[in-house]
Amino acid sequence: MNRKRFAGWCWALAAALFISCGDDDVTGSLSYDSPAIFFAEGETAPVTVHFTASNLNSFTVSSKPTGWDDIVLNAASQTVTVTPPTSFDNGEAKTGSVVLSGTGGGGATGSASLFVGVVGRADLSAQRANSYIINKKETNYLIDVEHRSDNTSLATASVGVIWQSRTNLIQYLTLENGKASFYVGAETDGEDPIKSGNAVIGAYDAAGALLWSWHVWAADYDPSQEAGQCTFNGYTMMDRNLGALASSNESIDKLLASYGLYYQWGRKDPFIGPTTYSFASGSVATIYNGNNSSVTVTPVASSTSNGTQDYARLNPQIFISGVSDSDYDWLWSHDATLWTAPGSAKSLYDPCPEGWRVAPAAAFEGLTPTAESLAWANTKYSVTLGKEGVTSLFMGTGRRTYHDGKFQNLYFSDAQPMSTRADEAQPWVGLYWTSNVAGENLSTALYFHYGNAEAVQTAYSLRRANGLPVRCVKAE
Repeated sequence: MNRKRFAGWCWALAAALFISCGDDDVTGSLSYDSPAIFFAEGETAPVTVHFTASNLNSFTVSSKPTGWDDIVLNAASQTVTVTPPTSFDNGEAKTGSVVLSGTGGGGATGSASLFVGVVGRADLSAQRANSYIINKKETNYLIDVEHRSDNTSLATASVGVIWQSRTNLIQYLTLENGKASFYVGAETDGEDPIKSGNAVIGAYDAAGALLWSWHVWAADYDPSQEAGQCTFNGYTMMDRNLGALASSNESIDKLLASYGLYYQWGRKDPFIGPTTYSFASGSVATIYNGNNSSVTVTPVASSTSNGTQDYARLNPQIFISGVSDSDYDWLWSHDATLWTAPGSAKSLYDPCPEGWRVAPAAAFEGLTPTAESLAWANTKYSVTLGKEGVTSLFMGTGRRTYHDGKFQNLYFSDAQPMSTRADEAQPWVGLYWTSNVAGENLSTALYFHYGNAEAVQTAYSLRRANGLPVRCVKAE
């Protein structure tokens, strides 16, 4: 073979191989500009969503919910228009996904999924609070994220999930006209209630800095109904802890679900509870970010730079531990007005939903354990407290300690604390924050423990960096 011809053939072969390898490496991407379309019952107007593609030039709707036939793809304008069915026959789905698939040169492919559904809609944007209780399954919720609870304006440019207690609890979160729009589905068990859990949603400015955050409490519970309330000393109180997903000691799962969330005194944002009802390992339950990846939180010691309201606001997931120089308060410079006592307006940092506030010490005055709940076989890490014929179950949830945020509890033998960790099932100490203070750097808590039939203590002084559960009372 001619040497020049051979060399040319080699170069051509090399070029062909290079092009082939390059083609094999071509990838495509495809995404909708919005993650979901929510239609209210009876809505029939079509909605158009734009999509963005890279290295793709041919598109098809590869999947859609059963019964959703009016899906129009416009490849030229890169849009998909969805019209909901006017009615649904048996076997047709009210919710599902419109999957768009694309192909391009060199074997590039991509796909994107758009949730569509005829669902409930609940606009809570008129409410002003740091916490929202939501109890309707398969519903598109809207909350105002352009105002704090005192109605101060926020320059919100985006929203995101800071943490959630389970994956996919808060779905399809977007910012729409100053409101956070998201969807909460249903459990998959036979009872089919709302998918329950807790989450914290944040509002961010154009530079990505956190402005404010809100607790979302998803539970099959309505505190406005008498069945979910109890009245002590003239205060209408929720029958469960703030953030609790149950109020029962009937099973281990119910016990753990009834613990609720933990709060450092004066902070509006909650912390997750333990991973087991018995604190056996002392470990914290897993939380997840908006991408459903687990989040690890390391406590930070209070100092002049991070023992501030601004630091707490910007880091709602960080437990600020107390140190001796801060008098074991998470806040370096103490503030006794963060959760106001009776007679004052609900504070800016109160963690309860609209119309509710942290219970004052007076709400617990004179509560005593029922005899039955003190029986060893019945206590199950909880005590039923009552007064004048009214009772409520209180969980012995211990605390997240002020010095490191870890869970701690005590069990008693002859009224003496024997250990900070139980090796077998033992009744536990109950500690609940009140809105009252006890001097410059201490606040008061409800306190009880198994074996003590006397009235509970309502002025039990504790360091404010401790994390305790909270009960809410009507803010009337």
